[in-house]
Amino acid sequence: MPAYQLGTHIYVFSEYGYNQAERLDEIFDTVAAAGYPAIEIFAPTLDRPDWYETVSRALERNSLRLIGGSHGGSLWDAARWDDLRAEMDAYSDKLARFGPGLKCGFTCGGKKLAERTDDENAQMVRAWLELSQMLRAKGITLNYHTHGEPPEDIAFILEHVPADVLPLGPDLDWLRFGGTDPIPFLRAHAERLVMLHARDYWLGGTRTWALGEGDADYGELARVLDEIGFAGDFVVELAIPPGSDPSTRPIADILRQSREHVRMTMGL
Repeated sequence: MPAYQLGTHIYVFSEYGYNQAERLDEIFDTVAAAGYPAIEIFAPTLDRPDWYETVSRALERNSLRLIGGSHGGSLWDAARWDDLRAEMDAYSDKLARFGPGLKCGFTCGGKKLAERTDDENAQMVRAWLELSQMLRAKGITLNYHTHGEPPEDIAFILEHVPADVLPLGPDLDWLRFGGTDPIPFLRAHAERLVMLHARDYWLGGTRTWALGEGDADYGELARVLDEIGFAGDFVVELAIPPGSDPSTRPIADILRQSREHVRMTMGL
């Protein structure tokens, strides 16, 4: 068996029109029925008064492990930093209620390196450091979740924020989209990886509905992950193809199909 663990992110339910908070039980039950042993949430999932009790019951009922949560914001924007810091403080307080050892993937977007000033770059580095310290004090590991940035943007963060402060949780499809070849990236930063997000896609094109429908070679990926000794969370994060009608493909079906594909190709 691989050293890494399988899970799924529930973002795709929002693309199907789900209110994550209101339909929390249904979402968790669907994930478990599709065969995933772990689940990653994001902030809207916890937007209900009884968030802790409902999530706790859903995890126990389905024997699911909670990986953690995701978030994002414009860390380079000093004018918005106080509000974002307060938002992350409240969100991480909620995650911490579920115990130590969780991860929080964070996406920093809104303005590319080529468009930022020196002051904005300095603010972004300070924000990463402060967020990491805040979450670490609560037993949560902050990680950098790539989301389509060009290679030079990623390189700036890796160079200016130390590895022991900010591990990596890259999205392999978004790496590709931004112009970074995922396989060399994994090899180059193996010791910094704590999480990976994956979906399927057509080379030179867009994403597919489910794993196993595009050009992504998950057999090769499994060999690379074994080679570099990856032991984090391998998270299937589906997203419907642009312009597609979600009513044509039930969400339970694409989750199950993707689960079976990683079972067959990766031994998960």
